[in-house]
Amino acid sequence: MVNLEKLQLICHQFKVESSIQSIKTLESGHINDTYLITLNNNERYVLQKLNTSVFNDIKGVMANKITVSKHLKQLKSPYQSLDFIMTKTSKYYYRDEMNDYWNMMVYISNCVTYDIPNTNKIVYEAGKLYGDFITQNATLSSGVIKETLPDFHNVPLRFSQFEQALKTADDIKITTAKEVIDFAKKNKDEMCELAALKTNNIFPIRITHNDAKLSNILFNKNEEGLAVIDLDTVMPGIVHFDFGDSVRSICTNAAEDDDDFDAIAIKLDYYEAFCKGHADATKTILTPQEVKYLPLGVKTIIFIMGLRFLTDYLNNNKYYKVKYDAHNLVRCKNQFKLVESVQQHYDHILKITYHCYGLNNIS
Repeated sequence: MVNLEKLQLICHQFKVESSIQSIKTLESGHINDTYLITLNNNERYVLQKLNTSVFNDIKGVMANKITVSKHLKQLKSPYQSLDFIMTKTSKYYYRDEMNDYWNMMVYISNCVTYDIPNTNKIVYEAGKLYGDFITQNATLSSGVIKETLPDFHNVPLRFSQFEQALKTADDIKITTAKEVIDFAKKNKDEMCELAALKTNNIFPIRITHNDAKLSNILFNKNEEGLAVIDLDTVMPGIVHFDFGDSVRSICTNAAEDDDDFDAIAIKLDYYEAFCKGHADATKTILTPQEVKYLPLGVKTIIFIMGLRFLTDYLNNNKYYKVKYDAHNLVRCKNQFKLVESVQQHYDHILKITYHCYGLNNIS
């Protein structure tokens, strides 16, 4: 973590109008370091150090964030958009002497976030917000958004990375993880189906969030959605992975590192609420083929996340922040249990999806 003196120096590189009153660490996400900055004039900002180990193209990441934020603001979306602060050299990022990259945003006040929802209203609102994000950005050409993390949700690539990790992993870790390693291998073929459909151009390419979890939405105190945040992974993609990732983080009864594995299950009432919200925002733009494969997107993205956690565990936790050595293994077991729950209720999930979108079974 960066010391206070350096954080103050970083803040002064941006165009802010007052001296700093306080700096508070925000515990959010697995990747970046994030801080709440309060100035003496009571203005508040979010300062973020971008993880260059994850994001090799910081300029591309920032360009995507700025382009999408400005586009949403111009459209007068019913939701708030992020407002980035320029540096004193008129850039949207600052690179320090250690080659770390920083950006600053206006803090959206009077908001709350949730890691786990506690009402159907929160779930429905989340569906509307992420659906609105897809719909509003459909009027922005995907050609102006750069793919900063190529093959981010590509199962064949993720499986190749997993197999490479197996070759170099410690024998003890392989033995400890045998059950989930076997599960990954067993489900490989089904989880590669979306990648094949995308390659064959079955779906339109849209501008997608690519980290569409519940904690990346701001709500007001009445449980109404305010804004979609954390745009680091905005890229061209297919809607299924955003939809699936939302379901992964929202429509479950446990956090992704809960180790009570036998209790982990998809909450079908939450799935219906989320799908209804998403459909209300996207049913005019999604094609029947997109809708047909939304449930497969749910299975696939949960599997991808479990596989990525497993790969990182085998690689000695180089990618995700962990609190203990087996943290990623616990996350993997958790996600694979959720995959199993989705598989068990898949027919019901299909019926809910088609009903929310007003479609009959699609051949």
